[in-house]
Amino acid sequence: MKVEIKRWGINGEGVAYVDKKATFVPGAIVDEVVDIEITEEKETYNIAKLVEVIEPSKFRRHPFCPVWKTCGGCSLMSVNYKGQCKMKESILKESLEKYAHYRGRILPIVKNPEPLAYRNSCKLPFGRQDGRIVTGMYERNTTNFVGLERCYTHSRTIEKVRKEIEEIVNQYDLFTYNTEKGDGLKTLVLKEYNQKVQVVFITGDDVLPEEMIQQVASIEEVCSIWQSVRSKFEEKHELFGEKMIHLALDEKVEVQLNQYAASLLPRSFFQLNTKQAIQMYEEVARITPNCDVIVEAYSGIGAISLFVHDKAKKVIGIESILDAVENAEDNAQRNGIENVDFICGDAAKELSYVKRVEKVDCLIVDPPRTGLNDEMKEAIMDSDIETVIYVSCNPSTLAKDLDVLQNKYKILSVQPFDMFSQTGLVETVVLLKKLDPSKQRKPKRENRPYDKKPSRKSFGEKKEGMDRKRKLDRKPRKSFKKD
Repeated sequence: MKVEIKRWGINGEGVAYVDKKATFVPGAIVDEVVDIEITEEKETYNIAKLVEVIEPSKFRRHPFCPVWKTCGGCSLMSVNYKGQCKMKESILKESLEKYAHYRGRILPIVKNPEPLAYRNSCKLPFGRQDGRIVTGMYERNTTNFVGLERCYTHSRTIEKVRKEIEEIVNQYDLFTYNTEKGDGLKTLVLKEYNQKVQVVFITGDDVLPEEMIQQVASIEEVCSIWQSVRSKFEEKHELFGEKMIHLALDEKVEVQLNQYAASLLPRSFFQLNTKQAIQMYEEVARITPNCDVIVEAYSGIGAISLFVHDKAKKVIGIESILDAVENAEDNAQRNGIENVDFICGDAAKELSYVKRVEKVDCLIVDPPRTGLNDEMKEAIMDSDIETVIYVSCNPSTLAKDLDVLQNKYKILSVQPFDMFSQTGLVETVVLLKKLDPSKQRKPKRENRPYDKKPSRKSFGEKKEGMDRKRKLDRKPRKSFKKD
């Protein structure tokens, strides 16, 4: 049927209306007239296939990647860069209006200086294609493996090393991951900074050939090699296995962030776009007020803490991944920064602990795509924190969280960043300031699922959590000791 695309979907697809029902059309662009075929009919929406573009948008371009549709990693490959930025601004605005009822100003998006070849890392499954072991992607919502001859968003160094590793792997009698047996090559993870690459082979319970490891180590750009062993009984959604084996060269990979030097272990997270990450950290530092105590929740390797350390007498980072905490502590030490300390633990629980021993002036949060959980929102709403800076990679969860936080805080600025060009993803930095007490209000009960009387069981669990001993395999939290 012939339809007109009225707006963008959250994943970069076009949205038309068929009998007043939203119909999502991957590959279609706003203002286009297209011929579609509905493939799935849901109760509240449809999913359709793009058959033909009848009247193309001024933003349409020829997608230069031959597998962009089947791979599914770059949903905006057929949209020129100006159109991509407009789409992301539109999605952010629509999400904030719909979920947070915010209709204030949104600053122009900070464009990506390198819309191609910007990704500093990849995690690609191993698969077989034409009898060879290769790396690639799974077609969206399927188990169909798509080998990648070339990825246009990966850095050139990542792509060079990836192809050389594929050549080396095929010289040995190896096989791809077997789900039932729990053995074989599962995923290749590469992280590149300053043209040096950390290599992680995620496998089953296998011993990789020593000669193969030495060949990979001889690749000029490779600086670190690890193996992550995943048991078939471990959680499927986790990327790395519990067992990590350092195979060759350095343990860490180095990254330079302006004047700050940092390093990463394999399980430590860092933004996928180094240049845009630096611009975003600079913006966070610019809007952070001078104060006594800053807390950075979901702090990763402590990059934001480094950038804001001179804005406070004390900065406390909270991160649940122990490797990242160790990296963060090392990074602060190597940069000669003494007013930053890090805690390993759950963000909400540790923030609640910190609030009892410190007066927190500013909270910086950079949560995963799922946003803030109910416990974290409760910890913020029950605090006296004056300033909150929310760094988000998901407009929908950002807006839903802001809907709750706006009962106590006013949005002062919204700054989007194009961190992930060729995709529908957008990064956003939001500055919030505590309202005058007379203007604060309790969130509606439907917005506060945590605002309920605890059962006997939940109260017992909460009490046990409060009384728990804080055992960490690292230095004591001397910065929390009272004189």
